[in-house]
Formats: sequence, C-alpha cells, structure tokens
Amino acid sequence: MVDPISKAAGRLRFQGDWGGANLHRAAGWLSQWVWDRTPEHRFSVVYTGRGMGDNLVAAARGEVDIAFATPACFARLAREGRGPFEGRALPNLRAIASFAHRDAMIPVVRAELGITSLAEVAAYEGPVRVSLGVNDPDGFMGFGADIVLEAGGVDLDEIVRRGGTVVRHEQPFDAIADLSEGRADLMVSEAIMTPDWQALAREQAVRFLSLAPAEIEALRERWDLGTIEIPANYFPDADYPVTALDYSDWICVTTDALDDETAALLARAFIEDGEYFARGYRHLPLDYSPLRYPIDFRVASQTPIPLHPAAAAVYEAAANDTATHH
Repeated sequence: MVDPISKAAGRLRFQGDWGGANLHRAAGWLSQWVWDRTPEHRFSVVYTGRGMGDNLVAAARGEVDIAFATPACFARLAREGRGPFEGRALPNLRAIASFAHRDAMIPVVRAELGITSLAEVAAYEGPVRVSLGVNDPDGFMGFGADIVLEAGGVDLDEIVRRGGTVVRHEQPFDAIADLSEGRADLMVSEAIMTPDWQALAREQAVRFLSLAPAEIEALRERWDLGTIEIPANYFPDADYPVTALDYSDWICVTTDALDDETAALLARAFIEDGEYFARGYRHLPLDYSPLRYPIDFRVASQTPIPLHPAAAAVYEAAANDTATHH
C-alpha cells in the first residue's frame, strides 16, 4: 500500500531489509546523499522489508521508489516471470546499481553422516533433519536452497517420508544455528562471510557440499544461474574448494517511472561517494566483508537487469571521462 503522506510530500521512498542489516545501511547512505545534494534537502522514508522478492514487488507496484534485494541475479527472474515470480513478471524493473558482495548458497552436513555430495544425500536411507530458508513466493533464501537441492536430486518430501524433518527460517543464521546446536543434520544457507559460518566450521565437524558438474549444468540450464568457487581453507579446517550457487551482490532497483533527475542523482553516489559507504566495512578483511570494497562505479553499473536510462547515461559519461584522463 502506498503511503499517501510520503508520496504527497514528494519524499523518496526506499525499502531495505528488516531494519538492521546491510540493505538498510545502503538505503540510509543513499538517503543522506539525496538530502545533502538537493537544494530543498529532500526528505526520504526508509521502509523495512525482507530484502528479497517483496522488495522487488514493492518497487514494481510503485509502493516505493527504490528497493534493495539480494542476490542480484534473482532480479532477472523477476523481470522474466520465472521461479518465484511465475505468473507475476515485473518487466518494469530497472537497476540503479549493484553493490559487489561475494556470497554463496551452500549445503552443509554433519560429518558423522559420511555424506560428501548431494547425490549421497538423495540416496541416504536414514532420517535426515533439514534446515533452510522460507519458501514463500518472496523467500529468496528458500528458493535458492530448494533449487540447489533439486539440482542434486534431493526430494524434501522423500526426506520426510523416510522419517526426516524439514524446518524453514526467515533468517539465514537460524538455519546455521540448527546445525551447530544439533537440531539439524543438513542445512542450506547463505551469508558465508559472517562469523557464524566460521564458528560452525571451527566448532563442529561438518562437510561443505560442493556441486557436481551435472548439478552446475542443471542450475544453468533451468534457471540460467551461475556458480561461485569458494577456495580451500576459506572455512576453518575445510581444506577443499567448494562450488556453490552464486548468491552474490545486492541490487538497487527502481522502475521506468522514476524521474531522470533522481535516477541520475542516485547513480552519481556510486561514482562520487562510494568510499563514504565503504568505510563502514573496511575494518573487515575483504574476503569476510559483506561489501566488496572499494565501490567502483564500473563494477556497480554491471547489473543483471537493464539500468534506468538516466543512470546508464551518468555511468557512460563517467567512464568516458575516466578514459579521457587516462
């Protein structure tokens, strides 16, 4: 539902995450950028959201002007009406930019099960307790986990028929906690750069399951989604690389309806002010930071869905200027 007060007042409406995570911080950064660089000090409103399909839908419906979601690649599914967006395509979505962020959707099992692949999960005859994200129409974490398991031939209904359980959570850290605290045998989750993952690997005997070539191909063929290679020893005591569904990047989206002046102003933030936002993450080692720093507009402008034309023009002009001066 559109907030009539915000819309009537001409306030820029953002939608971030639950309120205290990275997407909300990004919304705050851009709202300050707008405040500082508009003569009337334009007000913004930052709404809470889930940072998933709900945010893309809110932008497409005009409930907000700017929304953030992760992973960025799922915005393409939204425009095309595929996966979680089947029957409700959002073709009017446009991008302002992407924030570089390396992440993956990884299945992890208790080592004592002796399982080393998704195929072995599918063939396992004993009961398996599974923990993963919610799979409602807007639940990207559940959708991502489900398609990874599907690629490996793991049928969750069959898991239950064999005496296992399937539990779903809104937050990725709850699935991790289920495994680390003994409530689950298998979890599939993301946010791999966070301390929760390091603690899991350090304190529990677990196995990170890598996608097999056929599973990689299944994800590419059905969903046009790629994979990412996590190097050996990224997790403590995991001396082997892991290939996983790529769950990277936060995307900042809008629609065709956003005026050119605002779209251009927002794009300028990624050219002129990226370091201001990146400083909030530089105390973290790069490979364990939610944000890949520095923010480079040439990277930020490489988005999985088309850019808003005014944003695209700003990036093109900046690239040409950079080339001229080098």
